[in-house]
Amino acid sequence: MGLLNLALLIFVFNVLTFGNGPIMIPLLQKSLVDEQGVLTVDQLLYAFTIARVTPGQANVYVASIGYMLYGIVGAILTTIVIQLPGYAMLPLLKGYERLGATRAVRGFTRGLTSTSVGLIFAATLGIARTSLTGWISWLVFALTFVLTYVLKRNAILSLVIASAVGLALTLWL
Repeated sequence: MGLLNLALLIFVFNVLTFGNGPIMIPLLQKSLVDEQGVLTVDQLLYAFTIARVTPGQANVYVASIGYMLYGIVGAILTTIVIQLPGYAMLPLLKGYERLGATRAVRGFTRGLTSTSVGLIFAATLGIARTSLTGWISWLVFALTFVLTYVLKRNAILSLVIASAVGLALTLWL
């Protein structure tokens, strides 16, 4: 896959998915991991994790993917193409308040939201199936879930704690 093909792929996925960020993961996994074989699941997860613990938009993980595949030029180009649709839609938002109140747009938005949840859930299950292979990885997963979802702790703190536990268990067992 060439640099321009990667940029086009990310641009198209971004335009076709509402809420991008995690919603693009199943599409990127299918294309870049399963079909093209240019990334591994671990590399895709690494890119997403880095984006989640750094300030800024969640969809900046595509910059990590661009960097992994094509260096700084790939990072810059993928960052530009992930931002373009949002900026292009800014003039359209002026009329959204009026349109957003219509029954059709509310129904469409609810459908998009449900679809997004389904895509994220499917991607999560697919990634979990390949990543959670032993009891230590399941323990780190459970610890991260409890810290972030149940106890509402900061994602960075949860990442550091759970990763440290995983590292310690791996080294001492």
